[in-house]
Amino acid sequence: MDFRGILAESPLDVPTVIKNCQGYFGNVSEKHEFIGKNFVMWEVLPLQLLQRKSNMWLGDDPFNYSLPVFLAQISITALVTSTMEFLLKPIGVTSFVAQMIGAIITGPSGVGRSWLMANKIFTYSSLYVLETVQYFGSMFFLFLIGVKSDMGMVKRSGKMAWVVGFLSFLLPVILSSAVAFITVSRNHTFFPTDAAMGFYAIAGLTSVSSPHVINAFLSDLKLLNSELGRIAVSASMVSGCCSLLSVFLVLTIVQSSRATVAYSFWWTILSCLLIILVILYVIRPIMYWINKRTADNMVVKEGYLIFIFLTVLVSSLLGEIVGQHYLVGPLLLGLVVPPGPPLGAAIENKLECFVTGILVPVIVIARACVFQVYDIRMSTFWGVQLISLFSFFGKLLGTLIPAFYSGMPYQDAIILGLIMNVQGVLDIQIWVRSISLQLISRELYGCLVLTMVIFTGAISIIVKFFYDPSSKYASYRRKTIQHSKPNAELRILACVYHEENVPSIVKLLEASNATTYSPICVYALHLVQLQGRATPLLIAHKTRPRTENSDMDPTTRIIMNSFSLYAHHNRGIVSLNSFTAISPYNIMHEDVCSLGFDKRTSLIIIPFHHQHPAILSKSVSSSAIRRVNMNILKKAPCSVGILIDKGETRPSTLGGMSNSSSPVSKVLVIFLSGPDDREALAYGARIGDDVNVNLTVIRFMQSDDRMQQQRTKEKKLDDDAIYAFRHQTAGFKNVEYIEEAVKDGVDLISSIKEMERSFELVIVGRDHGQESLKLFAAFSEWNEFPELGIIGDMLVSSDSKASGCILVMQQRPPKEEERIQKIKSLK
Repeated sequence: MDFRGILAESPLDVPTVIKNCQGYFGNVSEKHEFIGKNFVMWEVLPLQLLQRKSNMWLGDDPFNYSLPVFLAQISITALVTSTMEFLLKPIGVTSFVAQMIGAIITGPSGVGRSWLMANKIFTYSSLYVLETVQYFGSMFFLFLIGVKSDMGMVKRSGKMAWVVGFLSFLLPVILSSAVAFITVSRNHTFFPTDAAMGFYAIAGLTSVSSPHVINAFLSDLKLLNSELGRIAVSASMVSGCCSLLSVFLVLTIVQSSRATVAYSFWWTILSCLLIILVILYVIRPIMYWINKRTADNMVVKEGYLIFIFLTVLVSSLLGEIVGQHYLVGPLLLGLVVPPGPPLGAAIENKLECFVTGILVPVIVIARACVFQVYDIRMSTFWGVQLISLFSFFGKLLGTLIPAFYSGMPYQDAIILGLIMNVQGVLDIQIWVRSISLQLISRELYGCLVLTMVIFTGAISIIVKFFYDPSSKYASYRRKTIQHSKPNAELRILACVYHEENVPSIVKLLEASNATTYSPICVYALHLVQLQGRATPLLIAHKTRPRTENSDMDPTTRIIMNSFSLYAHHNRGIVSLNSFTAISPYNIMHEDVCSLGFDKRTSLIIIPFHHQHPAILSKSVSSSAIRRVNMNILKKAPCSVGILIDKGETRPSTLGGMSNSSSPVSKVLVIFLSGPDDREALAYGARIGDDVNVNLTVIRFMQSDDRMQQQRTKEKKLDDDAIYAFRHQTAGFKNVEYIEEAVKDGVDLISSIKEMERSFELVIVGRDHGQESLKLFAAFSEWNEFPELGIIGDMLVSSDSKASGCILVMQQRPPKEEERIQKIKSLK
């Protein structure tokens, strides 16, 4: 190509040269040829475009300099992509699709075509800086993906996940390749030559699956720890391994076929194997050594992290040297980092915010600048759509066949098939690599990006509105203590956020009166925030008291040993099953509700998020725990009890928490009205069956209600519950029943305050039914913790003298909006 005409117009005026060159460069190699022969960029850019200082008050135009232009690009991109996320998130569109739509709007296909954007912000020369930062961001983004990936899931995947993963990779390749062959052979005159030859590559590229993409998709829709989410993640690990291995081999073969060095393919493979061996047998032991040294105090030294980040850069460099993509090394390096805390969590904490918040938008806008929508021909677009559609049906069919065979419901099977079809940032990186190897053109790349936005955006909306994991609880008859048979086993799911929760929970379990007539089955669940990994885990532990399980986290071991001691001391009447749920706080409630549903528990015990200072020995995310508790209250398939420890059960040692406090001997049940109070009464009645416990049940009634002869349905249910309780405890010297008339809410609160300090355990309902609305009309606006109800909130307030434990019971989720409206109507 002859560039002399370009230089003759303005040999050293870089902006003019670049502007004139835009129409001449057919591909990247021609651009590099121009730069190499004429040295224009190397000699002039450092003097003008790469200067770091600009001052508009001295007559300078800031947008003639690289730094202001780059900062403007990032700011505009972040603003537009964030706006699109905000607008599209309510309808279920995932964050990456929203970011890609924003980048297309901002880039040369949208407002980037305007004079201001094209000549000041997104100029041709400015893309060098943007592309360089994109390279840097992609390296650490892929490394972070590797850190979060758990390759052990491939081994742990069940047969169904293996079959779904393999078929969802194989069938789309076969179908789309056949369609591409038929389309090109029978309609070759209809499509441009370069597009027709790229259709074969399109068939393979649209069949690729990525575990990270599916993880991110499920995370955005809060479905990671749902039943379908777990199957999809496991299947994506299998299909992702097949996809990445096939892509690696195909791209290496294509690259080697154009090389001039003999045996280029084998030299490339041997070099990659050497890098893998170094990572596995040199870097991996160092990673585990660092992880072991920091396991005790959970603090990773800055020097270790700097070493790891430098290793990321070196691995990327080595990948480029041996002829592989610069992202292969960082991805492989991330896979050998021990997942979870301390090392994996420390790396995630250092990189997550900056990479996902700043660098990913740069990656997205850089990839959107590769093509222009207006340059795409309709014939090419519909050809890509046809091949992509058959690839979509191939993945869907590969999922439906094993799903139907295993008896999965039709709707769930279809949703699973849709999830396996999503695409994202890793697919785009592979497509860009295919452009550099001339497997596809920029036009085909643009078609692929638009297809990805259309398909993945539509799938996310469908999944958002047609799949709700909690819907299975709707048709389920809620398990409660009140409606359980007297001689039935009581199943309790005890949730623990940290070891300080254990003493009060064990104390409550001991008071629950396990007998041979009515034993207790405890499901102890340690809830752990997901850190340093992308996939939630639900781990079932073997119950062995005091054993040093090397696979168990030290904190989890302490917690489970305490529950094991409780079960051991009550051998024959208490059984124990231990679990650990590792998941993000925003979907942690799904693990709790799902386990309660599967185990058919009658009660879920959750610790209150706000602990007494004497109890709390370390900082925890109390606001996040509160959100988890609120979600459990909304979606639980059984009764829920929020346990508040006000300081009396403080453990003396961590190892002996289950025996650190004396058994409960004085229990108070506060009864007003409603299903929650009836559930509290039923639990109190069970505790009162133990002759060593003094139980007091006090029923508060309004003075005018006692004079009324007409009974509502709610009041009849309350009276029946009280009658059943008094009949059950007739003749019990340790049980006392009191009825007290109160004039209003102030009188009620005063009566409770007089007796609250006399009891070690106070049980109260969260909501108090329609009969008690008038009593609490004046207190609704002063309720600091709505999840505890009016009385529960009063008992945990700072001016309360209660010093034991408080259990707030909920039998069924109240309709909050209706309750608030009724309270307001009474004012």
